[in-house]
Amino acid sequence: MKKVLLAAPVFCLMLLLMAARPFAEVELIKKRVLSERVEILIPKGFEVMSEQQMDFNYAKAQSRPSVIYTNNKEASIAFSYTDNTADQDMIDMYSDNFYKTYTKQFKEAKWFNHGVKEVNGRKIGYMELMKPELGHEVYTLIFFTDVEGKLLMCTFTCADRQKPEWENVAKQIMSSFKANS
Repeated sequence: MKKVLLAAPVFCLMLLLMAARPFAEVELIKKRVLSERVEILIPKGFEVMSEQQMDFNYAKAQSRPSVIYTNNKEASIAFSYTDNTADQDMIDMYSDNFYKTYTKQFKEAKWFNHGVKEVNGRKIGYMELMKPELGHEVYTLIFFTDVEGKLLMCTFTCADRQKPEWENVAKQIMSSFKANS
């Protein structure tokens, strides 16, 4: 009888420890993207999305990203090199405008953070939120800066249930950003 009484708490402790263990560490590797304009860390195993898949995913969108890296099941990071003029003095303005636009467009979004920070000597605007998309919630970290006089937007996304695993990775990606201009 004592063995049975002792086994229950030990089993519960084992379950608790297994649930509390950290997610597997995601290995990040240095990549040069957008014709070598940008150097950034990307999760190992992420591949460039095919043109066919991008055409399918963005068939109804007004514009599509220049390149998307994905692991095809959990997360992706998209780079959109826009035609919008940008320089370091404009990043605060872009940050304010994007935040106002997104709060109007995604009224149900849960905001975690937004603003401008310095990364490797450059101003980078960012917005971190959970927003509804196609019937479920999506964790999104958008960051942006100027590259060669144009605005570059980077968007990291994953399903809400994957946020605990990918949130820190997304922030590491943003913090690794380096323009080669």
